Amino acid sequence: IFEKKYAEMETNMKKNTIDIGVKLGTLLFIITALVYVIDVKLFTNPYLMLAFMLPTLVFSIFSVISARKIQNQVISFKEAFIAYFLCVAIGYFIATIGNIVLFKIIDPSAADLIHEEIMLFSKTMMENFNTPSDIINETMNEMQNNHSFSYKAIFQNYANALLRNAIFGLIVAGILKKS
Repeated sequence: IFEKKYAEMETNMKKNTIDIGVKLGTLLFIITALVYVIDVKLFTNPYLMLAFMLPTLVFSIFSVISARKIQNQVISFKEAFIAYFLCVAIGYFIATIGNIVLFKIIDPSAADLIHEEIMLFSKTMMENFNTPSDIINETMNEMQNNHSFSYKAIFQNYANALLRNAIFGLIVAGILKKS
């Protein structure tokens, strides 16, 4: 009976985490779509990352807290990490698919404009830090040959987001676990 009850709680926990992850992904895509509609040049604003990081942190912590409630306030480190990371992985996956649809299928010219703005922003930053011109030129050539919205870059961004959030997930799981 205990094993059956535990398996049922674990299934409910995963379903709940997946549901929260879908909501996170939907919100992240809505943020992307709003920025796209308002002004695509805003994608070069470094503070815009906060518009993605804060909801991700809030939703994923909520996912762990919800999982703990489902588990009768007892959650292992592993279960807490899974609740955090699964939510993030699903959320960012949905946002990534949204980016592919928006910038590779619907409006590739917007992707080109954003890429150019990123290059200008990067060049300005390097000039502000008195970077030697040969390094600036080399960086600009590299950026020109590696588009910010290539499939490779999109999936690298997804992988980087997962890696970054895995670190946060370990911290959150360590804090919120309760044996």
